[in-house]
Amino acid sequence: MKTIRDFIKRHPLLSYFALAFAISWGGLIMVVGGPSEIPGTGGRYETLLPIVGPAMLLGPAVAGILLTGHLYGREGLRHLFILVRRWRVGVRCYAVALLTAPLLATATLLALSLRSREFLPIIFTSDEKVTLVLMGIVGGLWWASSRS
Repeated sequence: MKTIRDFIKRHPLLSYFALAFAISWGGLIMVVGGPSEIPGTGGRYETLLPIVGPAMLLGPAVAGILLTGHLYGREGLRHLFILVRRWRVGVRCYAVALLTAPLLATATLLALSLRSREFLPIIFTSDEKVTLVLMGIVGGLWWASSRS
């Protein structure tokens, strides 16, 4: 066991990525029931996505907390949670953080829609654009508030 501790202390970044990967994919495999049960399409995919998504997203956060505790002890964890609560950034940083993924996804779908209309974002084909945007904002705010 001492050799594993020494390895983690010598290679914390590698250990973090390995642990995050193991927790994320281990969570996915446990939820779906094994590697052969990972669905690619169909109704089972839609049924499992609300469970599998959070299980996979927990990997990096849990790995960070575990390794911080392992490497720096209680004092490191206390310092980590103090920094998380004190972290403040400007409006531009929030805009970049919140808009990068939707804008990149839209740009990618628009580029793909040149090959096939199947990829055209629904906002361009919907008659209820305002409702669609409002529901997206409400859903995003609900999801974000449930995570804090």
